Amino acid sequence: MPLDLLSRLKNESAACHTRLENALDLMRDDLDRDEYIALLERFYGYVAPWEAAVAACMPASLGNFFDARRKAQLLAADLAALTGETQRSACVPHADSHDDLPRMRNIGDAFGSMYVMEGSTLGGRFIAPHVAERLDLAPGRGNAYFDGYGARTGSMWNAFRETATASVPEHQYDDAVKAAIATFESLHAWLCPDSADVRLLQPAAGAV
Repeated sequence: MPLDLLSRLKNESAACHTRLENALDLMRDDLDRDEYIALLERFYGYVAPWEAAVAACMPASLGNFFDARRKAQLLAADLAALTGETQRSACVPHADSHDDLPRMRNIGDAFGSMYVMEGSTLGGRFIAPHVAERLDLAPGRGNAYFDGYGARTGSMWNAFRETATASVPEHQYDDAVKAAIATFESLHAWLCPDSADVRLLQPAAGAV
């Protein structure tokens, strides 16, 4: 029996997920404030144009669904709180939609890419308190992006899974998987530009 969409996304992007998680290593004890600010700037530079690209693939009926998941404003708030500069995010270089972001041509691409970003909120539940402790942050000031949906994280993830399953037609499952892999790899290239041997991993056998 063919795997369902969420199972394929999890299984076929797992290697990319692990690789990015290891490269970022946000749970380490020697994370310092300047390094964290620089990383948030890189995140903002990716997330802001990524949100625009995904929104362009979303039908009007899913507009509110996606808008409730936008997080660029959380990154902007974190940067302002950490630097004291209210417009800090306005000076951040943005990823190029053609060269630095995954391809977005249909709803399968959009949900495959969203799988990566929405899934990151699950890990964020552990990262947010760790960062707050290491950098002595006030509650919700400087770690709002990683705290994501807070107590609603589980319900928001379940709603994403249900909506993805209902919205992506089976003939676009391959597109969704490719987009998830491309998102992990483009995030790696954008967030960790000094990492050696950054290359697009190929989908597992049977993915295309």
